Amino acid sequence: MRVLALLLAVKAACVLLVSSLTGTGAVNNSGRWWGIVNVASSGNLLTNSKNVQLVLDPSLALLSRRQRKLIRQNPGILHAIAAGLHTAIKECKWQFRNRRWNCPTTHSPNVFGKIVNRGCRETAFVFAITSAGVTHAVARSCSEGAIESCTCDYRRRGPGGPDWHWGGCSDNVEFGRMFGREFVDSSERGRDLRYLTNLHNNEAGRMTVASEMQQECKCHGMSGSCTVRTCWMRLPSFRVVGDFLKDRFDGASRVVYGNKGSNRASHRADPRHLEPENPAHKLPSARDLVYFEKSPNFCSYNGKTGTHGTSGRTCNSSSPALDGCELLCCGRGYKTRMEQVTERCHCTFHWCCHVSCLNCTSTQTVHQCL
Repeated sequence: MRVLALLLAVKAACVLLVSSLTGTGAVNNSGRWWGIVNVASSGNLLTNSKNVQLVLDPSLALLSRRQRKLIRQNPGILHAIAAGLHTAIKECKWQFRNRRWNCPTTHSPNVFGKIVNRGCRETAFVFAITSAGVTHAVARSCSEGAIESCTCDYRRRGPGGPDWHWGGCSDNVEFGRMFGREFVDSSERGRDLRYLTNLHNNEAGRMTVASEMQQECKCHGMSGSCTVRTCWMRLPSFRVVGDFLKDRFDGASRVVYGNKGSNRASHRADPRHLEPENPAHKLPSARDLVYFEKSPNFCSYNGKTGTHGTSGRTCNSSSPALDGCELLCCGRGYKTRMEQVTERCHCTFHWCCHVSCLNCTSTQTVHQCL
């Protein structure tokens, strides 16, 4: 019996070791906080008819203790987080609208489905775009005065050049990055490969928002002349962020866990712990996306991996690209049908102030994957 118990203990230790190195053995709660996108209210507390605070918003049950504390310390920020997630999901769907994996989501707490339990390119993009969404929305909300604990970024002051000076209200991307790092990264647990890649991709999303900040200026002078300009820093549109991260998705680096010189006493993972799987490749930069396993087959439905397949998807019969029927339908073929589409047309503006339109019906050819 003692020998059997010893063998079972050794087997259990081996399983734990493998799961620690691969990041796939344990239940993964990463991204649980994404569920607030479906239930978060605009405030941090529920109130009764007399505006008396009663209990914490039930959406906060999806958050860790650290995340709930950050919400309480920054009144108004829950709405910004939810708005950032909405924007990130919308952008994810746009960027992958013509791909086999088209960023499917659900209305359950597990917003992105089982893809988050993997370590593929798609997982990397989800973590990066949601992290970027929170940073972007929080930074914008600060400059709009919607969060009590932050304002515009007033660090830039004084002359900036011979004919312009710093002024106005810069979007507070530094607060957005700081809060995003504390809030988003606190949901990660462990020291394994999954933990390191998730943290890396989270930071890549935040850094993309910060690095794409643009300078905007307003002219001052007599009769509309531009004698002097007042300038400030403005966040990029989120489409710019999405385009950049999609480009990084296409060139993502496959990595392995490197424990050379690791400091296990450190609270933060050192990005240098991630090494290219191919030693001939250069180390991924802080803004690169990283992954550690091959993407699943997105062609067919698979309940185990959570892939929906491409059956029923609309495709372009004349395109040789990824949205073409040959590639999108994975060689299964497609069916064609005629569809009546009604759209608003011949719109006219009437002073003042409404627009009247006619309804125009046309017949369109629609191709759908088998």
